[in-house]
Amino acid sequence: MSKKIFLMKFGRCAWHKCLFCGYGRMEGKKSSIENVRREFDSFFDKLEPGVDHITVFGSGSFLDEKQIPLEGRRYFIQKCKESKIKKLTIESRPEFIKAEALKEFEGIELEVAIGLEIADDRTLDKINKGFHLRDFEKASKLLHSYNIRVRTYLLVNLPFVENIKKSLDNSVEYALKFSDSIVLINLLPHYRSKLMGLWLRGEWNFLSRDEFYRIVDKWNKDSKIELDAETFWFTPKFPPELREDLSGVGEEFLTHSYFEVWQDYLLRWYEVPKDKEILLFLPCSHRKPYSESETHRKIIKILNELNLRGKIHEVMLSNAGLVPRGFENLYPFNAYDWDEKLETEEIKQRYIEVTSKRIENYLKAHRYKGVLCFLKYDSESYKALKIACNKLNLEFRNLLKEKTYKEIRKLKKPMQTEDALKDLYDGLKDEESIGILRNYVKLE
Repeated sequence: MSKKIFLMKFGRCAWHKCLFCGYGRMEGKKSSIENVRREFDSFFDKLEPGVDHITVFGSGSFLDEKQIPLEGRRYFIQKCKESKIKKLTIESRPEFIKAEALKEFEGIELEVAIGLEIADDRTLDKINKGFHLRDFEKASKLLHSYNIRVRTYLLVNLPFVENIKKSLDNSVEYALKFSDSIVLINLLPHYRSKLMGLWLRGEWNFLSRDEFYRIVDKWNKDSKIELDAETFWFTPKFPPELREDLSGVGEEFLTHSYFEVWQDYLLRWYEVPKDKEILLFLPCSHRKPYSESETHRKIIKILNELNLRGKIHEVMLSNAGLVPRGFENLYPFNAYDWDEKLETEEIKQRYIEVTSKRIENYLKAHRYKGVLCFLKYDSESYKALKIACNKLNLEFRNLLKEKTYKEIRKLKKPMQTEDALKDLYDGLKDEESIGILRNYVKLE
């Protein structure tokens, strides 16, 4: 079958209280029959020839008549029949699965997906799911009585679960009794979900892709079970109500939990863009995002002139940690303020210690063909980089020449001088720089 996905953007989930879900808290378009018909028409008008299976996702329930009016649902079913759709997959909470609604789908192979999440009533209460196993069982039996397939979602790594593997074994065994197919989903923190707060406070953490696949490996070849490592695709986005003022100097503003979750994300989830083979460490700047500062504008101009931005991976070093260019305008990287004039010798040493470990961990987690930097030799960031690379026995190259820096170091903005930028330009043109570390291998 050729499948097409329809994203339902009407109303919101009738329950919208699950601890792990941020989608359900989002309010979509008004569920007027006019809006619904318009969206459905637009979807079917663009449907490619040969599509015979439609899957509807909508952070809610397709059978909830407040989210999709009865007339709208019937209109969608009719459009499916006119378009010769053979199979339809929709999502619904158990309370909306009723015989009267199911009869309307006659003539179409219907599959209803239910987010059970876990086969344990106590945990369902703790995650505020809003229904129990008996409700799931009742809905599943009703669906099967109409020859409708049941698709069950189970979340891997829910909070409040002490033994993930044991709990998952029990949930899969239970769900197979009532389901035609199961999807094991890696739980990741949603924007605006209450789970986000647990993550930021260090009370729960997500599984990396490798960790997830190790846990679910026993079902890898089961034809009834699908594995989904990143349905909840995410970057650490902080809702406004959770943001804090991160202006200051000291331990609190060096190892703040908001910086730490980002650094953990970069190690265990982030994937370096495939074409960016060379890592270039750069200094941070007072102005945020960094790319709007004068120093970074000049750096970017040189990279563009040499047509290297597609190959060079720009990563800034700061008290907030390592910051890939693509994330520079996300909180907290666009909101902190570390005043170097307030640094003590003790905090400088602590900065070096923390930053060197962050760099070391990052270089262990990601593979590059070369490591370069454009940093002041007496900066804590440079010292941290040197320590990290020495520990890993990795070569790196500072594109700012030592001789040049000795001549400009007392100037107010040395990294913006013509001499410094010429070093950067010449260094990037140098094939030795771009070819550095040809024998670099991913560290275990």
